[in-house]
Amino acid sequence: MVLSKRERYIAMALVAILLLFVVDRYVWTPAMDARERIQSEKQGLLVKLQQAERVLKKRSQLADQWAEMTEGGLGSDPSAIESRVLNAIRQWSEQCRLPLSTVKPDRDRRDGEDMREILFSLALTGDMEAVGRFLWEVENCELPLRIKEFQLGSRWGDGSDLSLQIKLSALYLAEAPGGDMSDSQKATEEG
Repeated sequence: MVLSKRERYIAMALVAILLLFVVDRYVWTPAMDARERIQSEKQGLLVKLQQAERVLKKRSQLADQWAEMTEGGLGSDPSAIESRVLNAIRQWSEQCRLPLSTVKPDRDRRDGEDMREILFSLALTGDMEAVGRFLWEVENCELPLRIKEFQLGSRWGDGSDLSLQIKLSALYLAEAPGGDMSDSQKATEEG
């Protein structure tokens, strides 16, 4: 069978189209799909890498903060913490000229927790400036202290005679049963 010139061109065009279709269907499209999938996986892995880098950076920052806290007063000896806080309270009271009428420490007796607290109930009297300075000292100290609750009252409307009743919470690390260190204490000493 002899094909005319026109039929040969049509046959070659048909073969070329079929070849392009086969290449597209079995080579080009799967390659592009795989490339797209790899690009999206790469983007996902880059996001995960950035998150991991942020976690590592935050971990080192938190390790530094933890070291500061343990050096600044977060220990496992409740008597030492109580003594440091009581001394600080007396010192702030004297500095601010805010007479201290009552100080009552109360240790937390709960078991099974890594962190425990000592509550300090205070009653003080003084003017607005002294109360403000005292609260500023409490909030900006290096001890692991926070204001748990407070009540402010005045006999006169001008703020010259205020009574402040405040509860402070100091944290300390609980010792593991048998005198062993807890996991968090071991991690602190290893880190």
